[in-house]
Order: sequence, then C-alpha cells, then structure tokens
Amino acid sequence: MQKVSIILVLLILASCKTKSNLEYGIIKGHITNGEDIEKIYLTNNDRDFKYEINLSEDGSFRDSLTIEPGMYSMSIGSRKSAQIVFSKGDDLTIIMDANYFKDSLKFEGQGSNENKLLQTINKKIIDWDQKQSEAYSLGEGDYKNLLSERQKELTALLYGNQELNPLFVDFMKRHIDYWKFYGLTYYQVYHRYYTKNPEFTISSDFLDEARALDFNREVDYKASEYYYRLVMSEQIKRADTIGKSGVSNKTLARLKASAGFQSDYIKNDLLLQTIMGGLGFDNEFTSSYDAYMQLSTNPDHINKVSERYNEVKSLEKGNLSPKFVNYENYNGGVSSLDDFKGKYVYIDVWATWCGPCKAEIPFLQDVENKYHENDKIAFVSISVDKEKDYEKWKAMIEEKEMSGYQLIADNNFRSDFIEAYQVRGIPQFILIDPQGNIVNRNAPRPSSPALIELFDDLHI
Repeated sequence: MQKVSIILVLLILASCKTKSNLEYGIIKGHITNGEDIEKIYLTNNDRDFKYEINLSEDGSFRDSLTIEPGMYSMSIGSRKSAQIVFSKGDDLTIIMDANYFKDSLKFEGQGSNENKLLQTINKKIIDWDQKQSEAYSLGEGDYKNLLSERQKELTALLYGNQELNPLFVDFMKRHIDYWKFYGLTYYQVYHRYYTKNPEFTISSDFLDEARALDFNREVDYKASEYYYRLVMSEQIKRADTIGKSGVSNKTLARLKASAGFQSDYIKNDLLLQTIMGGLGFDNEFTSSYDAYMQLSTNPDHINKVSERYNEVKSLEKGNLSPKFVNYENYNGGVSSLDDFKGKYVYIDVWATWCGPCKAEIPFLQDVENKYHENDKIAFVSISVDKEKDYEKWKAMIEEKEMSGYQLIADNNFRSDFIEAYQVRGIPQFILIDPQGNIVNRNAPRPSSPALIELFDDLHI
C-alpha cells in the first residue's frame, strides 16, 4: 500500500496565540484520491522517531498530537512535499488531494494563519530558486542587494495584520536570515558554475554578515533546512582546516570537526552521519570507527554504529574478498572469481536499466583498451539485471560492443556476492588483488582520473 510520510522537523512553539492549558494540538482533515493510503507518518531529523496517524476508509484522519510541537515537511511519495506547523492548543484542519498534493492544500481552524503564511513564503522561495542561474550570475554587489531585497520582502510578510504565534514569527525571522546566509555562502560555487569562471573568488568581506552565525542552535538545526545546510558547510570547512594540519583521512577529519560543536545534539548527529558515511563508502575505516567511539556521547548512536561496523568490517582493505561462483558468461560457459587468481580484478556492478551505469561504459571501454595488452588485470562486468531482462542484457552487450568479461549475477541484487559487498546502489566498482584480497570495495569510476592513478600506484 502507498504510504504518506510526514517528515517532522522540530520547532519549539510552546505557547499559542490564545492562552491554553492543553498539552496537545489537534490535527485532522481529509485526503481525497487516497484509496491506497493507510497511514500518515510523522518522523523527525533524529531518524529514529516515527509517529503514525491512521486514516479511516473514507480518507479522514484525526489525532491529538502529544509529541513536540513544531514545523513539519509533509510529503506524499518521494517528490511531493509541503511544510506545515502546529502548536499546543491548535485545532488544525488540513484538506488535501493526493493527486494534486501541494496545489490542493487547504488549512482551517486554529493554526491556519501560520500554515497559510508558511506556504506563501515557501512558494516565493521556490519561485526564486527556479531562476537561480540569473541571480548567481550577478556580480557581488548586485547579488547581495537582491538577497537583501528579498529578505525584506519575506520578513515583511511576518508583520502584517494577521494574528500569529509570536514564537512562529521569531523562528521564521531566523529561518529567513538563514536562507540569506545560505545564498551568500554558496555564491562563489554557483557563480563559478553559471558564469563558467572557475577562477572567480569572492571578496574578503563578502561573508562578513554570515560569519557571526551561532552554529549551536539545536532547535534551528532540527527545524530550518538552511541552518542545517550551513552547519554542514561549517563542518566541512573545519574538516578542511584539520586536513591541512596533517589528518589525511577525510572521515577522521570530519569526525574531529564535528566534535568541536558545543551542542551535544548537533555534535552527535554530525558524528553519526559522518561515521555511517565512512562505514558505507571508505576503503579503510577502523581508525575512524575507533575515533567515533571515543567522541560520541549518544548510547543509541553508539549501538547503531557498532552494529554497522560489525556488518562491514570484513570489507575493509586487505581482507579476503567474497567470491562469486559460476556466473553465466556472455561468451559461453560460466566464470568464478577464482578463475582470475594471479591478476587484479576490476569489477563493474551494473544493470541495463541504470543510466549512470550506461554513462560509464564508454569510459570503461577506454580503460580496457589502454590495458588490453596488460596481463596483470582483468576487467569483469557483473549485471544485476532480473531474469525478465536477461535478453536485454545480451542485446546491450552486443549493441554497445562491450568488452572484458561480461557476466550476469545468479540472483540479481540478492546474489550472495552482491549482498556480501552490500551493494545498495549502482554502478559500484570493486578492485581485488591477485591474491583475492580487497584493494577497494568502492574503487574509482572509469570516468575518474583517480582510477588510472590507482593503477599506477599498484604498478599495474
């Protein structure tokens, strides 16, 4: 059954427009064209929280929310979302159509003024974002003036005649400021891109307005997407400084940078995101794991990371690689990893339906041609196509004149070899040494110059 998810972003709104002793807010409403929808889910940014609201057969729902009041990103499916906000004492009705989600939203009752204004502000930002190439192409002075004008326009909406929750107004004022600071922070990157001027550098005082930002506001970290991105940018900036001081491991540098944030919540969340990324993609990660265990103060996070580490530790560089056995070979017969013993094996895990996989094929062919006479390395492509796409697999190999060893996994993503490497997305490239040990479980793509550099370092 299709599910509606509402991603909760906490924002403390402890008081209401009218005094109330209620310790909850009522949210109710109706979804039309939602016959396949069973529940509404509330989740927040700590990723461990989930609250369920059941829908009646007629599409109606009602719940007394005793969870933290706040601002939400309400989404249907993967690409339909709209933010909402509620406070204790609210009696908010939301009417929506599952087929025209964002355009159909209607708000009534206590809390409706805040939500209507929120939609207006977000729509203006979305409209401006659609023309960001024009804005980022402006010179420094004109760009800053444009941002300031738009900041004033958004802020003025908060101080109209309508009655609003004062804490909502305070938060939204900060949120709008963060939106501006985000635009300033990323101006250099986007200006370079849109003007095709990679040498452009902002003036030394361009970011003065954003430099005074307090990076330890837990509530805003959970509630404002722009503040969240600014914190992430600050983490990377600090990690770069740490890297220049001699810490070459990027994950370790980001962990050390995360530990410098004063808010325990922000620190632990940054630590968790960083180590989980490292455990998922890094080639060597035990030192990062050990550092994380020393830095984190969140017991639940520590348990989660320990479980993940135990799942992937066998995939670290130097360990014996998992093996594939008797995979069908396009040229006839079957092939196993042991058939290539004595050579480096560069494996491309791909599928015929995968756009990024197909984009790498010409680059892979160039690399294969470069090493065509080299008997130190074998190039093996393993398709994870399902049985129904078997003929497509064979046809694409012929159509694109794919070389190397073309194999197909025995059970698509559920094949033992694919599951052992915990392949979650493709393409994924794997490099194994002549003894059958892992060199890199996430080797560089053929389109990356880093691949040839790696081969050179290994004297292939």
